[in-house]
Amino acid sequence: MSFWEKIRTGLGEGLETISEKGSEWSKLAKLKWERRSLQKTIFQKMVSLGSKSYELHVQKKPEQLNDQTKEDVSELKALKGSLDDKESEIQNLMDKIDKTQVKGLKKDLEMGDGTIEQFIVGNDSRLIDKKLMDIRFPKNVLVGTIVRDEKVIIPDGQTVFRKGDRVTLLGTKADVEDVVKKLGKES
Repeated sequence: MSFWEKIRTGLGEGLETISEKGSEWSKLAKLKWERRSLQKTIFQKMVSLGSKSYELHVQKKPEQLNDQTKEDVSELKALKGSLDDKESEIQNLMDKIDKTQVKGLKKDLEMGDGTIEQFIVGNDSRLIDKKLMDIRFPKNVLVGTIVRDEKVIIPDGQTVFRKGDRVTLLGTKADVEDVVKKLGKES
């Protein structure tokens, strides 16, 4: 079996790993976005609490101040609990993601003068709105995954490239570097 055939055979397992990891990274990004949304809601609630408390104090309605404060503080506690749960989910997922597998694939590729690289399809890229099957990549370059809007795509010939896609390429170092140089900016 030639070196390239060994690499292609190993890539199936590697792509499976990358796909799994890509999905995990996408889930992580989604969790972080949800965490940010909760943080924003908590901040807004705290500002609202301060504003309401001040207005009730100025209006000399201390009896309403206690009731409103208790209600708002109770809501803040619930939001804080949700935020703590989200933080825990994020940490658990980060612990689960094993970065060494992707690094191992890169190391294996580099031992045989291969590489794995990513680039982002830029605003003026020739790839935009083209199908994978219509693009001539060098023989020794394989498009592994495309990440679009935090979702991992395992491309086939019908996959159409969009602006902002993060494209993973595998293959011989010279060919992959040439494609990255010609088609996109490295990420």
